[in-house]
Amino acid sequence: MKPALKDGDLVVYYRLDKRYSIGDLLVYSYKGKERVARVIATEGSTIDINENGLIINGSPQQEQDIYKETLLYKEGATFPMKVPAGQLFVLGDNRTTAVDSRAFGTIPIQDTHGKVVTVLRRRGF
Repeated sequence: MKPALKDGDLVVYYRLDKRYSIGDLLVYSYKGKERVARVIATEGSTIDINENGLIINGSPQQEQDIYKETLLYKEGATFPMKVPAGQLFVLGDNRTTAVDSRAFGTIPIQDTHGKVVTVLRRRGF
């Protein structure tokens, strides 16, 4: 994620604790493919994405290490949205190519696989 995950990288995650905090990386499945994304908001938060970028609970976000602006998908979730109980709003760090909550909305915590502990770079061996 920082930098973007590449083919060959090994993601190690802990599947027993599903208490996520903002900023955590997690593993989840979407359309049969495992993905990694960052928790941006938890239950009760209001998310908006508009021409001004990402806004959480009325505050514009300036995210460290995110080099592209957060844009809407043409066919995706409707904003603003409130994160329901037991759900998370996630975004990929590589915003231009990520398939994340902008596309499909919030994800149920019970459908996540776990919190990322480390990423092992295995390229070039």
